[in-house]
Amino acid sequence: QQGNTMTILQSIFLGLLQGLTEFLPVSSSGHLLLAQKLFGIEADLFFDVMLHLGTLFAVVVAMRKTLFQTIAHPVADKRFRYVAIACIPTFAIAAVVHFFVPEATLNLFLPLGFAATIVLIVLSAKLGKPTLRLQETGLLPIIVTGVVQGIAVCPGLSRSGSTVSTMKLFGVNSTDSAEFSFILSVPVILGAVAVEGYKALKTAAYAVNWLCVGVGVVTAFVSGLIAVYTVMRAVKRGNWIAFAVYLALPLVTSLIVMF
Repeated sequence: QQGNTMTILQSIFLGLLQGLTEFLPVSSSGHLLLAQKLFGIEADLFFDVMLHLGTLFAVVVAMRKTLFQTIAHPVADKRFRYVAIACIPTFAIAAVVHFFVPEATLNLFLPLGFAATIVLIVLSAKLGKPTLRLQETGLLPIIVTGVVQGIAVCPGLSRSGSTVSTMKLFGVNSTDSAEFSFILSVPVILGAVAVEGYKALKTAAYAVNWLCVGVGVVTAFVSGLIAVYTVMRAVKRGNWIAFAVYLALPLVTSLIVMF
């Protein structure tokens, strides 16, 4: 637990894990669950909320120009309403899962989530013909992307990997797909911070180790920035499928530790 027993090294480790896996198409929830199973390291709710804030700051800084243009021109720039439309099925699915699916049951889908991410990445790399600009696409790809993002609450199914791959399969070019995925993460992370923050305020009954929290947040912020730029380079250079190759390792690991 974070309180007084979490060490600086554990804070750095969890910050790195959260920052890198939040935006790399490898599933942050899946990796955090594996870390818990393998090393017995589990952050408390408040620490988890603060790490999410660190990754939120990272995507805002990395995508500041695109975000400013989207917010400043909500009518002319379709991305604003595209994000709003995609968030409807995302939050609806997330709410259903949150209220009706026990966490223990959800965690059993970890290997399946990793496998699904691999399939989506490979299919988008092999079958996708990403030539359209985001502004040229219709509503169907946006709605389907929102649905996929909602399903990505399942551990192992990467939010960024599944959303970018879905957009690419619908023909949206790689750069626009990645940028839209990152912009779409802002309301999702804000929603998670709001829900988890409320729970943390209700349950917090200990002294916060602010040094560990600060180290974890800064680490999550820096590693999150690195992850955003890594994904942007990967989709531009056609190295997208390399993430599917890497995911074979956590997939096999999850099959061993979960069963």
